[in-house]
Amino acid sequence: MSSRNSTEFVQGSPALPQTRKRQHWTREMNVSLINAYFEVTEGETKTKKYAAKLAERWSEMFPDKQFAGKHLIAQIRNIRSRKLLAPDEIEMIKANTRGDSPNKTAERIRRSIQRRSTAILPEIESNQNRCEQQVPEPEADEASLEIRELFQKINLQWTGVPMEARPKIPKLNLNRNAKTTIQVVDNAMQSEFNSAADFEELCHKVYCAATVTNIIQQTKTPAQDTPHRRKPPWDERIEKKITNLRREIGIIHTYLKNPKPSKKLERKAQAYARRIKTNRKETPNCERLRLHSENLKQKIAALGSRLRRYHKRTQRYRENNLFSNNQRQFFRSLDEEVSNSKTKLPSPADMQKYWSSIWSQKGKHITNATWIEQERKEHNGIQEMPEIVVSEKDVEETVRRMKNWAAPGIDGIQNYWWKAFKHTHKSLASLITEAIKHPHTIPEYFTHGTTIMLSKKGDLTQPRNYRPITCLPAVYKIITSTIGHKIQIHLKKNKIMAWEQNGCKERGRGSKELLVIDNILTKQARRKLKNISMAWIDYQKAYDSIPHSWILEVLEIYKVNKLVIGLIKCLMSTWRTYHDISQQQSE
Repeated sequence: MSSRNSTEFVQGSPALPQTRKRQHWTREMNVSLINAYFEVTEGETKTKKYAAKLAERWSEMFPDKQFAGKHLIAQIRNIRSRKLLAPDEIEMIKANTRGDSPNKTAERIRRSIQRRSTAILPEIESNQNRCEQQVPEPEADEASLEIRELFQKINLQWTGVPMEARPKIPKLNLNRNAKTTIQVVDNAMQSEFNSAADFEELCHKVYCAATVTNIIQQTKTPAQDTPHRRKPPWDERIEKKITNLRREIGIIHTYLKNPKPSKKLERKAQAYARRIKTNRKETPNCERLRLHSENLKQKIAALGSRLRRYHKRTQRYRENNLFSNNQRQFFRSLDEEVSNSKTKLPSPADMQKYWSSIWSQKGKHITNATWIEQERKEHNGIQEMPEIVVSEKDVEETVRRMKNWAAPGIDGIQNYWWKAFKHTHKSLASLITEAIKHPHTIPEYFTHGTTIMLSKKGDLTQPRNYRPITCLPAVYKIITSTIGHKIQIHLKKNKIMAWEQNGCKERGRGSKELLVIDNILTKQARRKLKNISMAWIDYQKAYDSIPHSWILEVLEIYKVNKLVIGLIKCLMSTWRTYHDISQQQSE
């Protein structure tokens, strides 16, 4: 069979071996590699598990010359051993890289903030009226310049990375130094926050600013595979004693049962025999070894009993402490203990099928119902809700009501950062006002939630016995809460809500008040010896089963602003979530 050119091969013939050319390393490549090495290891301060980062940094500098991390590390050794670069030059590169590393920058920022705080402290003591001058203008502050420089590095690192693909910002340990640092970062980032053109850019800048704050404060990032909490020293000591006693029992038992023990076993048995002052070769003393083994078993039982007693005491202490500080978490932990006793959980497919039948159904309400017509006629004369203009004060009031470290959405930004960075409130107010007129300006990931399934009572193999809690981005909750507060003002002004309505109401404690009323009535009936009949009605999946069409119609009946209704309708069309049960997710 003839071929047209040399590159064609006969089918079934073996592949020709590929020859790899030896890479010629130029001086520029060696200098770049040493620079990348010191950048990745931060001046040789972090020399563990850096090969992957080094390969990634090298591919950014030389995309056409791809090498594995181990090959690059071998070339670094080669540069140093063969002195391809002078040692003084390598040290100079190392010194320059250390000076530009995030850790060194953060250290300089901390020193600058500390110097400024100590310089301002006598001024505050002499004149309390100058409290607002505690933080100087960002332009004139050395720390602000360093913060903006560090911000630009973090900004370049995360630009183009989707918010849902970024790691969650770690929780900051709030103390006096941390609050001062946050205030300085907020002032330094004022121009950046004010220049945000849309929600996505503002969230990106808040994420980077929060990351900068954590770098300055040296907040430890929890690893994904964080091991369990370390055992206390007393627990480790007792377990070590039990392990040693069991080893000794095993050796004695094997020696007594084996007629021809090995030399290693004989040496260990001889050591134990000397310890109890007996001769292992004498036949009567074999009984003493057995007696010694039984004594060791009794010691193990005593140590095990002590260990269980200590564990119970520690558990009581933790539960009492948790009950004093956070009763909600305490009762939730009790429910988790009950649910953990049943290992069988519903599969993600069953969970998705059950809840999709509730959430994904586009049911419609009965539009021509008599009571709806009566409601429409009754509220036909009320004044229409005016156009919403969100102010900076409205945003401040909204974020003030939010919990600091509640679970964030897929953007990883906790509520606290929107509270702490007060210069974001002005931009948020203008962006929310613009979003009411143009709902398409809201990013799609704002309505993308992660639903955590918390177990309730009953058979936990059934999906219906779980309570869904959806984590949404904090900025989305700020938008909806601010608009919801405006709607509440409209309802109160026109006296639309019934006076006995206590649920879905600002500062309402419906369940608690009803329980107090129930308690008072039953006590009075018992004391006066009167008959009483009382019923509690609970609607199954009440909030999950409301048709979206009814929500939009009831807003129209109560004359809510049409732009607000259009925004809510647009957000409803983009609602989606992930189910998360037992660390398993399903779309």
